[in-house]
Amino acid sequence: MKNIKLSLSLFLLLVFSFSCQPKRIKAPELPLDRHQPFNFVAKKGMVVAAHPLAAEAGLQMLKQGGNAVDSAITTAFALNAAEPFASGIGGGGFMVIYLAREKKVTVINFREKAPGLASPRMFEDKGETSEELRTISGLAVAVPGALAGWNHALKKYGTRSLSDVAQRAIEIAEKGFVVSQTFSSINKEEYEKLAKNAGETSCYLNNGFPYEEGDLFRNPELARTLKLIASKGIEEFYKGEIAAKIVEAVNAKGGIMTLKDLESYEPEEQSPLKGTYKNFTLYTIFPPGSGGLHLIQLLNIARNWPVKKWGHNSPAYIHHMSEALRFIFADRDHYLGDPDFISIPVEKLLSKEYATLIASKIKPEEILNSYPYGKFDKTQDNKENTTHICVIDKDGNIVSLTQSINLFFGSAIVPEGTGFLLNDHMDDFSSDPNSPNAPQSNRRPVSSMAPLIMFVKEKPFLVLGSPGGTRIFPSLAQIIINIIDFGMSLDEAIESPRFFSYSSEGKARSISLESRIPEITIKALEQIGHKITIKEPFDKYFGGAQAILISQGRKIIYGGADSRRDGYGVGY
Repeated sequence: MKNIKLSLSLFLLLVFSFSCQPKRIKAPELPLDRHQPFNFVAKKGMVVAAHPLAAEAGLQMLKQGGNAVDSAITTAFALNAAEPFASGIGGGGFMVIYLAREKKVTVINFREKAPGLASPRMFEDKGETSEELRTISGLAVAVPGALAGWNHALKKYGTRSLSDVAQRAIEIAEKGFVVSQTFSSINKEEYEKLAKNAGETSCYLNNGFPYEEGDLFRNPELARTLKLIASKGIEEFYKGEIAAKIVEAVNAKGGIMTLKDLESYEPEEQSPLKGTYKNFTLYTIFPPGSGGLHLIQLLNIARNWPVKKWGHNSPAYIHHMSEALRFIFADRDHYLGDPDFISIPVEKLLSKEYATLIASKIKPEEILNSYPYGKFDKTQDNKENTTHICVIDKDGNIVSLTQSINLFFGSAIVPEGTGFLLNDHMDDFSSDPNSPNAPQSNRRPVSSMAPLIMFVKEKPFLVLGSPGGTRIFPSLAQIIINIIDFGMSLDEAIESPRFFSYSSEGKARSISLESRIPEITIKALEQIGHKITIKEPFDKYFGGAQAILISQGRKIIYGGADSRRDGYGVGY
């Protein structure tokens, strides 16, 4: 324990030190145990992403003189080729950009939209909500926004062409790569969906069977699609040959998408949502990206408690945080939707007074009977999956980008000859036709994404994000508290055991936690009244966070990549 405390003290000293550092930084070797906390180290720039090939593609762009935006879009394209089960041009997302010279933070919202013919009861079959219609039919596919968002960022804030940033992804798709254990296990889990929609001859199955670890995965059709986009621009995707193939594929599976839906899609540039925790300020995304709002809510509530005194993952800490999450999910169900169409009381939900009120309702030795939503004056246990990218360049520009096709391998619908998967993000709409998040024409569904950049004394400190559906913002809050309150190093904070709970219709649901949490803690939680669901030791249910931590004065840059997936960091 003494050695652990010493290592933590040394890490924090490096992070906050203004003293001179050595000109050369010798990067430590990767540990044999992939779950052992490991911080990537650099001086000038860094990329952290969910696959080594994608991270290396982003770093190559930085070394070639591209800025953080060029690198982030290069990495995003590369992930479509190297991690196709989580994101790609058939999906959407959000990015937070920090422009160092202007000291400005901006957000690009490229979340998918519902087709124009969408309606609140579109997923009902014989009066009942059909899970199949919501997830693996043509009705599950929302209008993709990824390419439009990437292109907007590149044209306004980047320095390279669309062709430049797509090149490495084309090479990965053409040459292929060795399948990891993560890819293989997810491929096996989603085999039936892929066989039904993508087809047994698709590249997403290996001669009709799931891929095994060590197999070679290639996607020449995706390479041809990306070459077409690189040469003709995104108009080919939204108005040309690819657009026609998307509409045909979606509607062949019972969908309602039109060419007009694709032609009319536009990303939105927005101001960031601002929050604080202790002496730190964070910038994230506004709804329909609900994760940012709920992350700030959770941190606002946590500031009322002596979490450091309670101890990391102690019964008191897990109990209080779980109870807070149950109140937050009540607010989510009642208020959240597309702000272009409904009014969301963001300021009141984020007020410190409201957070204090929730904290005062939570009892230290028992769970509550109900969790009502906040009243102002005028299913969550899903498998939504996503990916996250963190980039910082030599000039201090930063991108925190989260993107997704929703469930692993999305809808598994592949437009003919294109090689890319279409999302099933229509599943993010509520099944309740009276919900503010019910499907409607051209609306964006609520998302749990929460890419963020955190500052201390007006200087960038932490770049963070994660996949994981509704577990995203609880996981990010735990990582932030692990660093700030419990004094952990960056990757130690990421690899630390996680937990999650929520409420449904005002009633508590079980606490899901990783099996590394001690039995004595689990029994203490059960004595309070919690029901417990035990997950794997490093369970991808809790996402795969990626992060960059910047020492004061930018003497050292640290990267942390989650071993729950294939996270990797590279820098120079």
